[in-house]
Amino acid sequence: MAISTTVAICLVAYFLIPAMLYLLVPRDPTINPRKRAIVLVLGDIGRSPRMQYHVLSLVETGFLVDFVGYTETAPLQSITENPDIKIHEVKPAEKLRLPRGLPFVVVAAVKVMYLTKQLYQILRSLKNAEYLLVQNPPSLPTMFVCYIFSTFISRRTRYIIDWHNIGYTVLALKLASEKNMLVRISKWYEHWFCRYAFAHFCVTRVMAEVLVRDFKINAFRIIPLPDRPAIQFQPLSVETKANLFSTSPIFSGFNPATDKLVITSTSYTPDEDLTVLLDALSQYDSSSILEKPLPKILTVVTGQGPLQEQFLSEVSKRSWSNVQLRTVWLPAEEYPVVIGAADIGVSLHLSTSGWDLPMKVVDMFGCGVPVIARNFPALSELVVSNRNGLIFNTSDDLAKQLIDVFTTPQLLRTIQKGAVVECGNRWSEMWRITAGPVFHIPNREDLTEVESSSSSDDEY
Repeated sequence: MAISTTVAICLVAYFLIPAMLYLLVPRDPTINPRKRAIVLVLGDIGRSPRMQYHVLSLVETGFLVDFVGYTETAPLQSITENPDIKIHEVKPAEKLRLPRGLPFVVVAAVKVMYLTKQLYQILRSLKNAEYLLVQNPPSLPTMFVCYIFSTFISRRTRYIIDWHNIGYTVLALKLASEKNMLVRISKWYEHWFCRYAFAHFCVTRVMAEVLVRDFKINAFRIIPLPDRPAIQFQPLSVETKANLFSTSPIFSGFNPATDKLVITSTSYTPDEDLTVLLDALSQYDSSSILEKPLPKILTVVTGQGPLQEQFLSEVSKRSWSNVQLRTVWLPAEEYPVVIGAADIGVSLHLSTSGWDLPMKVVDMFGCGVPVIARNFPALSELVVSNRNGLIFNTSDDLAKQLIDVFTTPQLLRTIQKGAVVECGNRWSEMWRITAGPVFHIPNREDLTEVESSSSSDDEY
């Protein structure tokens, strides 16, 4: 009963805010003569590549950009050194010191209020920007705060959502149930407040269909904007690879003439089951001993995240003869170089909704590296089996495919060629053609036509 009362009080307080703001916040006629955009991600901006690419694309087309988010990891140097980009720090709610033993609902409510206050204060200081581009998920409290800001605080600001996934599906995975009361509230909240956005970008065509069908968003306001590699992701020359292998401690003991390099990147979250990779490597190692000689494998796992210690504990239990595994955290400038050295990439991403796509695959394609990816509904929009990669469902599948690509040179050459083809589809060109019209940026007449799943909308 106490928990229900607490939730009711929080909801009433939360929804009284708009009326109070409408009465109390004065209109400010002051307008900066240069176009401004706010890019908001309620996460670590240094680990949000797509939002960083949005920032750079906006600056390249003449905008001043205020970049709002957590600052735990440094973003790209091209962002930190650009005078047209200003970073505004949001302090993560995880740093709050709360009494132990509080119910999850109470802790969640306190954290939401803490983040709401910060976002409101930051956005209010940035009012009169032309556009506010926000990443989703997380949906709470960003959608609500952005609605308040664009409706009552800065009425000239057009609020745009960049859908990376569906927020309530992430919460459902965390709570292990779609029927949980908080998940149902989150689903309603996301459905309701997304309707107030001026436009919607999304990473796949199937997600666009879901937004129309399930969220009842006008199709004219939805622009599929698939991820594409940024310019820093490039195939490595033979000389660059040789220098990297001979100088980087990551590759100590690695013989590129006889061994194979497998790379995967991860956030160590529940939507990536890394034991699938470990089981596949164990099967590969056993096959090397029992059946026929196979190339030795060095597997490099890049990234950070909440389940990293659990993964390292599992790795310590494995014993391999022909497989090595190393975990590293790479700065943004080093990441593309290490990725580009791989013979094959592995993606273990299993979408919570089934409608998003893993950015790591795009990065690998940008470096001309083919990918073996775990299957889910939207994956076919990015990975085509036997053309630019392979698709697996189980650890047995993954083990077999690793054996196949390293014992069948023609297969590896074929998917490598397919990955190199993907290098031609770059973010900057895609963004200007697809997203540019939303920001009233004209397309350059000399742009090469690139394959796109969407078109510019005349309504914008």
